[in-house]
Amino acid sequence: MVDEFEADVSVRGEELWVLPRGDLDIAGAPELEETLSLALASDAKSIVIDLRGLEFVDSSGLRALAQAPLAEGGDRISFIAGNEHVQSVFRIAGLLDQLPFRA
Repeated sequence: MVDEFEADVSVRGEELWVLPRGDLDIAGAPELEETLSLALASDAKSIVIDLRGLEFVDSSGLRALAQAPLAEGGDRISFIAGNEHVQSVFRIAGLLDQLPFRA
């Protein structure tokens, strides 16, 4: 069964958390891109993208996730690692060391 994609936003102190859930594929990538654009346009001191709610990520989803910190310069954005499948997509693409994952 395929999980429908959703992206929520939560304010936690001075941080804006982006909370994607479900399957992030070509159908969900535009919603995530819009959510991330709004987050970047905010005056939040930092933006945290929490990948723990994702079940699946394809190349479209990976592009959407990687674009924001690369465009921003990575200063305000950090990631919370997702499940092993999600992290393996970043590993295979060579992005684990390129993107700011929190310990």
